Amino acid sequence: MACIWVATLFRANDVAGAERPSVAVRHNDADIERRSEIQVVRRPDQPYIERRTGQQLINFDLLIKNIGTKTYNLVAIKLQVFDGGDHLELERELNENGRPPALDMIGERLLQPGKVLDVFQPFYAFDAAVDVSRMHFELLFMEQGHAAPPAAITADELVSVDVRPRSYTPAAFSLPLHGLVLVHDGHDFYSHHRRYNLVARYEADPGSAVSANLYAYDFMTTTSEGLLFEGDPNRKESWLSYGEPIFAPADGLVIEIVSDLPENTFTSAGEAQSPPQEEAKDPMGFGNHVKIQHADGRVSWLLHMQPNSIRVKVGDHVRAEQLIGKIGFSGDSLFPHLHYNVTDGPDYPSQGVPSYFKQFIRVLGQRRISISRGQVDTGDIVEPGNELIR
Repeated sequence: MACIWVATLFRANDVAGAERPSVAVRHNDADIERRSEIQVVRRPDQPYIERRTGQQLINFDLLIKNIGTKTYNLVAIKLQVFDGGDHLELERELNENGRPPALDMIGERLLQPGKVLDVFQPFYAFDAAVDVSRMHFELLFMEQGHAAPPAAITADELVSVDVRPRSYTPAAFSLPLHGLVLVHDGHDFYSHHRRYNLVARYEADPGSAVSANLYAYDFMTTTSEGLLFEGDPNRKESWLSYGEPIFAPADGLVIEIVSDLPENTFTSAGEAQSPPQEEAKDPMGFGNHVKIQHADGRVSWLLHMQPNSIRVKVGDHVRAEQLIGKIGFSGDSLFPHLHYNVTDGPDYPSQGVPSYFKQFIRVLGQRRISISRGQVDTGDIVEPGNELIR
């Protein structure tokens, strides 16, 4: 059966609101107008450009909905990047070439009628020299049972979407922990924070399909040898992070605290076990926590704290570096650590936004690199600039 070439005919700004975008279909040289069976929206609608030394990092989701009656398989994702003058800067592609194919990295690719897929944008890192004013995506689909070559040129359905990332340079914060700190899990492409599937939220309310943890961190205390605990790991007190002081990352207003939730315990197999009725008391798994709203409207979330360790109350105006509590083992926590994220609003969920830190040191073995303002992410070992190595 001959393949059908489909090109979507809608502007980038129409994507989020378009119910059934028009497409032109070319089949045996006859052009006809029909409606696409596949919709694509981006979340967030205009993603942020996060900057790290030599890199631009752009994280967002492509939510793909099948509004037709056929089942489709995603066989390729193509990207063209254009500068502000609409000149082509680079091209990239994920397809079915390879054993296994690179496209498998995105996960589920079969799109059934009425269903939605969440594709974590796979082209997430760009050289600092690239002008990413416009990212033009083409997603190629074949009907279930229709074969596609390893590098598909034609498809049964092809949907295009434009994304225009925005620069984002917020004021930098202080690291909320002192001493030697491991970013145990940040928000890189493979982190669990990044891999939050938005399908359920999108199906319930497309407007609320946001990810509070899109730029989150799990901070842990460590040593120059990389130790995270000493002694029996099934005792919370054995973890170096447990009981460590937490400091306000910036000036702000305390808008929420919870301090009376019991902590988790470890099973004999080393798995975290929640206290009875914990899900009813803490359905989102925040545990004991503090929320601080900053002058620019951003909100810091500091989660999984010790019960009764919080030293501030709602309505307090805190200063950067002020002691606010201690790391605990409460909420959705596999082991003692500080979960930290920043959002654009006080409610849950609000959209997560990038955060930068000031006056810290990157520890690279015996080398120390002073950073006046920068990004941290999974695997980094850092310490405040005025702190001594443990």
